[in-house]
Amino acid sequence: MNNKLCIVIISYNKVNPVIRAVKSSIQSYPDAEIILIDNSEDIKFFKELKQKLKNYSNIEFIKNNINVGFSKGVNQGIRIALEKNTEYILLINDDAYLDKNCILQLVDVLEKNEKALLAGPTIFYDKYPNKIWHTGGYFNKLLGNINIPYKNKTMDPDFFKILSPKEVDFLTGCVLMIKRKAFKIIGLFDETFFFYGEDLDYSLRVKKSGYKLLWVPYAFAWHDINIEKERTNPFVMYHLGRSNVYVRKKHFNKIYFFYYLFLHFTLYTIFRSYQIFKGSKNIASLKAWIKGSWDGLLI
Repeated sequence: MNNKLCIVIISYNKVNPVIRAVKSSIQSYPDAEIILIDNSEDIKFFKELKQKLKNYSNIEFIKNNINVGFSKGVNQGIRIALEKNTEYILLINDDAYLDKNCILQLVDVLEKNEKALLAGPTIFYDKYPNKIWHTGGYFNKLLGNINIPYKNKTMDPDFFKILSPKEVDFLTGCVLMIKRKAFKIIGLFDETFFFYGEDLDYSLRVKKSGYKLLWVPYAFAWHDINIEKERTNPFVMYHLGRSNVYVRKKHFNKIYFFYYLFLHFTLYTIFRSYQIFKGSKNIASLKAWIKGSWDGLLI
């Protein structure tokens, strides 16, 4: 591949997972330039990352003084990448890593599809290598949520190797390949989203502009995440509630939005309550979910 490619990684209070993300990215595409933006409040994480990755000349390190959030951090990296005249930008979470063929497979699909702006892989759980965390998603208007085929199912990776790329409504920002021209047509990520929801917002903006998002089944990545523990603390629950409400308010008409609010404060609040008490068992998390949901209404 002759096209220039930049990889943007937003790190937060992590070292070894970030190093794994970096190494897998370089293995997947050795000529990539990596822009590593650290949002950690404690400088020790940034210093350790720089020390342990000092032998990699293709990494540009940036330290934010505060946690500016995912969208703003990603936009920092994207602006730098665009100044380098890159043709493709890959976003990868600090707790994700790639198969050695992943980058070339994603780019190849975008090269062959003029109307496609985004491409994403099949993402497995790190701790359960054959269990699906994410494929492309489809918006279910009846339930107001995203349906993800094969979610949490244990699948033989060989099954996906024979599938063709599929057009979807949603791709996660966990591992996301973006064409340069997307930023000219769609713009950058909406920084109103601090944490969560920015990828759904961007996916919906791409669809509304008449362009495509492609899930590439045979491109593989892994995500090191524990849903019950990592996604049931008050900080996460606040931003899940806020972002879920705001993204629907932003993209749908008032009648549908009020319908979604009914679902949000009944069905999904019951689900989050179950998730919280199965995981963190912290009543503050439920209060944070409700407060975040209310704040999303006020944006």
